[in-house]
Amino acid sequence: MSVRIGINGFGRIGRSITRIVATTPDCGVTIRAVNDLASVDKLGYGLRRDSIRGSFPGTVTTRPDHLVVNGRPIRAFCQSNPERIPWADAGVDVVIDATGKFRSGEAARGHITGGGARKVVVSASADEPDAFLVYGVNHHTYDPDRHHVVSPASCGVNALTMMAKVLLDRFGLHSVTTSVVLAVQGWQRSHDAMIGTSRNDPRLGRAANESIIPHNYVVGDLVRRALPGLGEIMFSYYCVPTPIGSLAELTGRTDRPVGVEEVNRAMAEAAAGPLRGLLAYDPDPTVSIDVKNSPASCLLDPSGTQTTESGGIRVRGWFDNEWGFSHRLLDLARLVGARSDPSMVPSTPLASWSIV
Repeated sequence: MSVRIGINGFGRIGRSITRIVATTPDCGVTIRAVNDLASVDKLGYGLRRDSIRGSFPGTVTTRPDHLVVNGRPIRAFCQSNPERIPWADAGVDVVIDATGKFRSGEAARGHITGGGARKVVVSASADEPDAFLVYGVNHHTYDPDRHHVVSPASCGVNALTMMAKVLLDRFGLHSVTTSVVLAVQGWQRSHDAMIGTSRNDPRLGRAANESIIPHNYVVGDLVRRALPGLGEIMFSYYCVPTPIGSLAELTGRTDRPVGVEEVNRAMAEAAAGPLRGLLAYDPDPTVSIDVKNSPASCLLDPSGTQTTESGGIRVRGWFDNEWGFSHRLLDLARLVGARSDPSMVPSTPLASWSIV
């Protein structure tokens, strides 16, 4: 029995989710409806042709008010207000809100109170959701009776918490500083634009391909929400002009001095064991494009590991900021969409991808 989902916003994340579900028959998810302000013909075109992912590996056609993907019809709505999207009429259990606009728990709850969905997964670091759930780190704290609007934070938070969890569990970790270098986002513009960015910082309206742009995203607070044992965290966040593939670095101090080989061995063991499919490990020196199409939250780059005799540590990981995050959204949709049937509760992530 599949979890029946609806997707609000058919941009980079919405289309990635659709590609994943369409090419993974046993994923446990069925897409029943999408909502976007673009015409259904444009939605179909955007799914068929993608400058980063290439042509869709199947068939995409349209008919009035429907996308037809690999022969299966998907209802297509065109509503600007979540409360007016008839999710229940389409048989949707869980809505993945991928618009980037309805980032508060209150706004996203409209999919439930008006649209008739049971649960909502917000594809961003929402303001005051019922729970922040980073899959593989704290998703076991999900309470179906209390948590109806959930957020996985962001792709960068997911990457950082994978590495932080291994270090915290194996060696203890404190005095943490994080840095995320993020590829171009769908909401950025090719020319300066001071409106329509959905972000308050005017620098985020600057031309995406012309500058390294600092981003005042409070990633440290969200990493600590997932892993409270880390304590206070310093952070930095930058948007850079690369099309895909992003970088996460974490520095801190361990409870005892550890060596580079010991750290990398712990990461490799986690990637092959408890975090398989979520943390990947690649022994080759890597660059950002190497992580393209990785479903993992983080690809650990062992060449970036550094340690000191006094317990200092630095680790580096790559992540596909669209593809990996879309997999985690689907993992959460399966989790919150499971009803009373225990077999529907996911014990493993949607995809395994590990190089050891």
